[in-house]
Amino acid sequence: MIMLRPTPRQDALERTYWNYVARQELRLQCCTDCNRYRYPPAPACPDCGETDAEWRPLSGKGHVVAWTIFHRSYFPNLPTPYAVVSVQTDEGPLLVGNLIGASPSIGLPVQVLFEETRFDDGTTGSICQWKPLAPFHSSSTEHRNEPQSNL
Repeated sequence: MIMLRPTPRQDALERTYWNYVARQELRLQCCTDCNRYRYPPAPACPDCGETDAEWRPLSGKGHVVAWTIFHRSYFPNLPTPYAVVSVQTDEGPLLVGNLIGASPSIGLPVQVLFEETRFDDGTTGSICQWKPLAPFHSSSTEHRNEPQSNL
């Protein structure tokens, strides 16, 4: 089932990210001088000030460092509840997306999942989501179905 989602912002800096996602590639802007990833994309590196950058591929793997369950509807066509996770990629940058097919847990190993979707402006495309990398058993005592936030 293709879900209707809010149209992503695609300004001059973000457009390249979304073009790669449409091809099911996870790439982020990276400074050619100090090798620091820039996310969100920026005109200059926040560490060294260099303006040159290239879009480097990421492995698409990481682990959950924060999560929340949305019980309130912010978008009329997106059914609740749904899990939103902050993922620290293996390369370092933090990316946020929905967690598909698992209850959220800190430390959960995940991999990117490109979801085909229809946007509310009538266009179609892909978005970056997350799914469990392998079965994971948390040692935490978190209550997974309570409206709790670690973001």
